Amino acid sequence: MSKKLSVKDRAMLAMQTPSLPVGGSAVADAGAPLKIKTGPGAFVAHLARESEVFSENQVLKSELKIWSDAVPAKKLDPAQVVPSKWANRHGDSFENAPFKALKADIESAGGNVQAIKVRPIPGSDPQRYEIVFGHRRHRACLELDLPVLSVIESINEQALFVEMDRENRQRADLRPYEQGEMYRRALDEGLYVSLRKLAEAIGVQAPNVSVAVKIARLPADVLDAFPSRLDIQYRWAAPLVDALEKEPDVVLKKAKTIAAHKDTSPRSAVEVYRALVGSSMDTAGKSPKEFNIGGNLAVVVKKSGKRVSFEIDNLSKEKVERVHKAILEALAG
Repeated sequence: MSKKLSVKDRAMLAMQTPSLPVGGSAVADAGAPLKIKTGPGAFVAHLARESEVFSENQVLKSELKIWSDAVPAKKLDPAQVVPSKWANRHGDSFENAPFKALKADIESAGGNVQAIKVRPIPGSDPQRYEIVFGHRRHRACLELDLPVLSVIESINEQALFVEMDRENRQRADLRPYEQGEMYRRALDEGLYVSLRKLAEAIGVQAPNVSVAVKIARLPADVLDAFPSRLDIQYRWAAPLVDALEKEPDVVLKKAKTIAAHKDTSPRSAVEVYRALVGSSMDTAGKSPKEFNIGGNLAVVVKKSGKRVSFEIDNLSKEKVERVHKAILEALAG
């Protein structure tokens, strides 16, 4: 193993090699390299060079320290970047007015000013990346054929899920269905063993996660009855689930009918919601429904599960037969 030279040895070695003059101790000849003529001169020159190198190293170390926690960012070909398996953006999110506005901003700026985040896909050749967050910005750059500014960091699956969820929840345009679909998939695919563990990991109250998951777990026929799944509101989750539990056949039949006539008889999201929960709201309340005729109580309708009962006062035999006939005709229809 070679021994590191001392300062003295390095200074003596410098006497034998070309050097720049220091303090007038070198004599220049035309066409010949400058050489140090004395041992002290060489030693002084060597110390000067050592001091300059040391100072430069200190400056570089200080600059490096500033960037020690930085994450690399670069402009990537958007074709090299793929959506995450946990991506929760519904297709409608790439067709609505907010996305069109975002795309226009990115086009005018010549690229996305706010970087997306990606992680390298190990073993890919050429190198490819998976989106952590920023799916809409990536899609805009892809459609505009612009490079996508990306922060690159290698993180594991759960870290990706948590970062994506946190980023998305900070954006007002994320819809309940999209949030719920992300949580549903994380539970169904075993990323988290329970809803409570999922809620703890992302720092959200478990009941809020539960509501979002309920929306995502609604039957496809119910989801498709709405103009867009993105229109479903958090506060509609419980009534829709309740209506399905009490009258599943009725609700599903209505949903299919509404979905089949979307083009010819379009309804707003509120109208669809009211139609789907309407039968349950009409007869499944805690209090019986009362109907008056001429200011007097005539009929009381009670519902328990799928069973409906009618209480009618002061009916003649003839009226009883008419009511009986009307009920049979309604059931037959």
